[in-house]
Amino acid sequence: MKRVAILSYDGCWAMGVFSVTDFFRIVALLEQHLGLTQRYAVDVLSADGAAVYAASGHKIQPDAAITDTGHYDLLVIPPIEGVRLAAGFTPEPHVLTWLAARREAGTHLLAMTTGVCFLAAAGFAQHQLLATHWAYARQLKKCYPASQFVTQQPFLQSGGIWSTGTLNGSFDALLEILAQERGDQFSQLCATHLLVSGPERLNPILPGHRNHCDELMLRLQGWIELHHAKTLTIERMAREVGLAERTLKRRFQQATQLSPNLYTQKVRIDKAKKLLLATDLSVKAIAYEVGYENVSFFVRLFKTHTEQTPAQWRTCKVAITS
Repeated sequence: MKRVAILSYDGCWAMGVFSVTDFFRIVALLEQHLGLTQRYAVDVLSADGAAVYAASGHKIQPDAAITDTGHYDLLVIPPIEGVRLAAGFTPEPHVLTWLAARREAGTHLLAMTTGVCFLAAAGFAQHQLLATHWAYARQLKKCYPASQFVTQQPFLQSGGIWSTGTLNGSFDALLEILAQERGDQFSQLCATHLLVSGPERLNPILPGHRNHCDELMLRLQGWIELHHAKTLTIERMAREVGLAERTLKRRFQQATQLSPNLYTQKVRIDKAKKLLLATDLSVKAIAYEVGYENVSFFVRLFKTHTEQTPAQWRTCKVAITS
């Protein structure tokens, strides 16, 4: 069983804590409906096991203290209230020591927006980009000049460290983690039940392809994901980021391990997966929705990427009830 910990602390946003517990509740319900063994156990922790008070003033009662627990596979750090961050909030030294020990033991870390201050304070990410909330990137850079912060990305991942720019980006990161551990179909099914956004607006689950620090290519990836249904040519992409076409193709391949055209295909197929699971649209309508006018070509491409036809993919659709 995979063990997940959520670090609660005074001034954290409660929605950061409970959005993660609710995410894994949805995972557990889907596992139950599909007859799968429950894979995840989730604990809410605090530094000493005592209750903490969220940014709203509401009390959060943790399950245990950080020192009373063993190994965790994933540790989630919710965001700190921006007012407190601006007032000079710094993580407690003994919490940072505990984080370092967990990191040394192989625990993966997910910092939600301003919670990235814990990663920066611990010195975990001095040679990689960190995503964070747009309003606090300058403040974080002032406090942690050795770290690099970006604000345009839903999430970034490198070396087992995840950081997010938005709350929805935190769900995107969790879905990608789930895809790596549970498989793409299960993660896509979970995405359709989150009720965070319509399936056509959810970011793609493409594990590993944001694992780089080329900020310009990250911006282009986001642009492709936003405009995937339009006609996207190398010329148009190059114009968007101000590069020569040859330079664009080289940098994109180096950063993502995919060509720009193949990445566009993967984004479109991912969007189609979600629509197949979450809607009753026809395969023809979905093909058009994600950017393909030729439905036969779309079906062949879908099968190339998934080894299933769109109709076969749709058969894994289940209804979740509470």
